[in-house]
Amino acid sequence: MRKFLCVLLIVASLNIFADMFVNFDSFLGVGAAQRLIIEGEEKQIDAFTNYGVQFNFDYGLHRGLRFGAIVSSQNFSVRFENESLKFGLFCLGFEGMFVMDFLDLVLQVSGEGHWVLGSVSCEDGSLSQADYTGNLFSGKVMFEKFLSENLSVAIGGGLKFLLVKNATLSMDLTGFVPYAVLRIGYSF
Repeated sequence: MRKFLCVLLIVASLNIFADMFVNFDSFLGVGAAQRLIIEGEEKQIDAFTNYGVQFNFDYGLHRGLRFGAIVSSQNFSVRFENESLKFGLFCLGFEGMFVMDFLDLVLQVSGEGHWVLGSVSCEDGSLSQADYTGNLFSGKVMFEKFLSENLSVAIGGGLKFLLVKNATLSMDLTGFVPYAVLRIGYSF
């Protein structure tokens, strides 16, 4: 019981210094190494693009550890053998981040995990509901500059690993995507 109270006291004392952070990220990535398998046959990918937006809700220290939730829209465009796939994934995820001072900027190193909640597909210019499932994992480094006490902007980049499946198309898409990020953040 004494150990539990000690841990509870430490957590409570750390919460005195903690704040809430809300971030809006927009990102663009170009495929580096992907593998596309449709109906058991591996396809040669000619072009791969990943872009979208995400909202991060983090709780933690201004300098130190932060944890939070992510809501994101991940859009993909894949061109292979004179065909193309265009689809969007709506994801929910988590984030762990470490923040520290770096020269006149703030350095953020984070890791993320996303789970696909829903998806849409675009064929011949019309959107339709799709049945994509899977996970996305990423790590990124951001350089943040505060414009005021609460408002900040950041730029950075990262590497995303994706595992996406579509049972209707008998499709598996896996691979790595390096990407660039632009962030606008606000702290409470």
